[in-house]
Amino acid sequence: FLNRGVTGDTDINIIDTAEFAIPGLDDEFRVIVSPWILSSLITDRLAAYYETVTKHNLNYRRYYHQFDY
Repeated sequence: FLNRGVTGDTDINIIDTAEFAIPGLDDEFRVIVSPWILSSLITDRLAAYYETVTKHNLNYRRYYHQFDY
């Protein structure tokens, strides 16, 4: 759907998980696992951009386990 120019952007990346090998995974389970892998990849990429924009290393927690509730 993205390659039809709906967004008007030229920087469109289409990731088809069928083009990537997942060794040791049966085809019947690939349908279940592929969205998890894709979601993880996208989340990690967005986190990297977030780190760059905010200049905050996401490996460090600002408030997590800092206070007793």
